[in-house]
Amino acid sequence: MITSRTIFTGLLMLSTFALTSCVSREQADQRLANGCAAGAEIFLEEGVKIQKIKDQKFRDDPKLGKGYREVTLNVLEGDGWYETDKQYKCIFAESMGPFGASHTATIYQLKMDDQVYGKEGDKLLGTFQDHLKLTETVEQGLNR
Repeated sequence: MITSRTIFTGLLMLSTFALTSCVSREQADQRLANGCAAGAEIFLEEGVKIQKIKDQKFRDDPKLGKGYREVTLNVLEGDGWYETDKQYKCIFAESMGPFGASHTATIYQLKMDDQVYGKEGDKLLGTFQDHLKLTETVEQGLNR
């Protein structure tokens, strides 16, 4: 027999589960930053790595609007001998589930120096192999 206590207990358990599995905007942004950094590293010269992320900024992309998140990373790049400040910009197509229940994102575009990888509209920027490598690496970075 279902009682009001059983219903209350079930609702309490459901809401507890929903709250613990939520993804906040800050958590989603950190996932995007991780993905952006991972994607950028595959296009660095051999031996050069991101030494440190000095600053990161997040906003809805001003041109593409809601559903596209822009990530700007100011980093220190180096090879162990020489270090330099660089800036990377990534745009992600993303969606957040109701009440932050889920977060999905895919890389749309990566800008490094004068190079742009990914997509612009329906046009692929760079080679297909670069795009495939970027997509796979960013996906792994998002799940770190």
